[in-house]
Amino acid sequence: MHFSGRTWRPPYEAHSVIIQATSGCTYNKCKFCNLYKNECFRMSPIEEFEEDLAEIKRYQPNARRIFWTGANPFAMSYENLKLRALTVRDYLIKCQTMAMFASIRDIKGKDVRQLRKLRAMGINGLSIGVESGDDETLALADKGYTSKDVLEQCRKLDEAAIEYYFVYMTGLAGMLMYGKEAETKNKR
Repeated sequence: MHFSGRTWRPPYEAHSVIIQATSGCTYNKCKFCNLYKNECFRMSPIEEFEEDLAEIKRYQPNARRIFWTGANPFAMSYENLKLRALTVRDYLIKCQTMAMFASIRDIKGKDVRQLRKLRAMGINGLSIGVESGDDETLALADKGYTSKDVLEQCRKLDEAAIEYYFVYMTGLAGMLMYGKEAETKNKR
């Protein structure tokens, strides 16, 4: 298997087979995150991806769900996601679904028709680190999008029937937000 950089998956993907699709993060600017700070974004070459699928086929030919690792493999173009999803189908005929990490920014470049097609190919399960629904907190964390963007992009996923899971970070705003609340209460 071709793994480089940090390789991890959400706890709810514990029974999924893991394959590396990317390494690093396309954005890499979130102020709280150090997971990929010293790692440049890289898409796994299709040859490596196929070699890994062949190895998975050898050891787990009945795999039903594949989790693509990397900070946000959904950043790939529609055509690249399509190619890889169909390649998974060539090697693992019993695979029903494929899941991966995604950012709200990754969804923006795909229209509902493309998302529906990806869903039909088995891509169903995006883990999205939105971290917060508060615009001030999103700006503080330098997420690169707003709560309105989250709603717009998730509506597209809903329309395409793609399941997604949010990762929230309670307390992300930390003392900045709590400090403002305390100031307001002390002035009363």
